[in-house]
Amino acid sequence: MDYELASYEPAQRGDYLRLLHDAWGDDALGGDEFDWWFSRNPAGSLMSVARDDGRVIGVASHSLYRMVLGGEEHTASFSVHATTDPVARGRGIFVALERKHEQEAQERGVAVVLAFASAPTAPLFLGPLGWTEISRYRIWARPLPFGGKAAAAVAQFEHGSDAAATWPNHIVRDAAYLNWRYLESPRDYSAYRAGDGYAVLGHKRHRGRDVALVADLVGPVRPLLRACLAAVKPGTRLVFAVPARGEEPAYLSCGFVPTPRTLHFMGKALAGRLDTDPRAWRFTLGDTDFF
Repeated sequence: MDYELASYEPAQRGDYLRLLHDAWGDDALGGDEFDWWFSRNPAGSLMSVARDDGRVIGVASHSLYRMVLGGEEHTASFSVHATTDPVARGRGIFVALERKHEQEAQERGVAVVLAFASAPTAPLFLGPLGWTEISRYRIWARPLPFGGKAAAAVAQFEHGSDAAATWPNHIVRDAAYLNWRYLESPRDYSAYRAGDGYAVLGHKRHRGRDVALVADLVGPVRPLLRACLAAVKPGTRLVFAVPARGEEPAYLSCGFVPTPRTLHFMGKALAGRLDTDPRAWRFTLGDTDFF
């Protein structure tokens, strides 16, 4: 190996942000988002860099989450926000950084490592890293949104237990997680209540256009979707969402249709067991690092 792997230090913040921006342009994390995502995550993060003669040429991280896996609570990690300087690609940097984090996570007792892989990283996860493909989640969209029915806004989540306790394998949605992930985020999120559930609506600039997303939804689907549609900002062209299995009719009734885009979900067992049954998992767009 002709480069050095090291744990991230705050002095490398500028290098990390530079590489993210070089890779994704305006869609990359900004400084405030970077600090929120990595410094305030209640479960913590693993962060590393690759250096060549002192220059940072690669960065990668794992975000840790409390998850229900097989009916029991465990810690899981998600591979997120990784990239390599274009001049250093082809040297195995992504794989080396990922192996470093997998070892560190396993030593912490992390049960599984998961990812929504991009097209360039999927062959690396499934090849040299030995991961397993689990599912592809279809992204749905509603064009030219209008209408809906307003609902009460959520200023702060206060429940103490997991709001999604009846779901299969999932990220624990207690108040600490939801407040951090959405209401304390520098990103543009708002939350609404309907019946005994909640939904989170996000707005962002994505690939040069203003879009919205149903970032999270737990509870009665149609009323919560209508609440999100009522809160979409003028000028927004599309609303994205990922319906759970069995929710498709409710989304269709609210004007959503499936798109060609999917989330490529895969994972690897570390200190626990990986369930490869697609029906054993449930995620929303807010569970990813790019929405």
